[in-house]
Amino acid sequence: MQSNLCDKIIKLDRNIRFVGIVNSKGEVIEGGFQQGVRPLLNETEEQQMYIQSLWNLTTLESYSGRLGKVRYSITEHEKVTLMTFPLGNGILCLSTTPKANMNKIRDKVMQTIKQKPVDKKKNKKKKDAKG
Repeated sequence: MQSNLCDKIIKLDRNIRFVGIVNSKGEVIEGGFQQGVRPLLNETEEQQMYIQSLWNLTTLESYSGRLGKVRYSITEHEKVTLMTFPLGNGILCLSTTPKANMNKIRDKVMQTIKQKPVDKKKNKKKKDAKG
């Protein structure tokens, strides 16, 4: 069974509370909370936060021509730290506990996002051509 991106990321560090992919409409289309973790916001508040995170990153990206591409954004609260990464037409949202090593998690997440999934059809054609 192949893991999706959110499954891979949530397993990177036990201090990751939540990982989700948010589409351009602000809807979580993949992901969820670490097992045993309770959300701090209700569903409506979570939805508003994802829309705000999407808007924030979109606004930051409007300066990319002069400042370079946005790689990620971090917001630190007392109870959680939120990280947002551009991902296609949406964003990857991640929350961690306050004691998390954000630099370590950021680096691991960026490495995981950069990994391209293997195209099984191309590999099969290569094997067939050799065999």
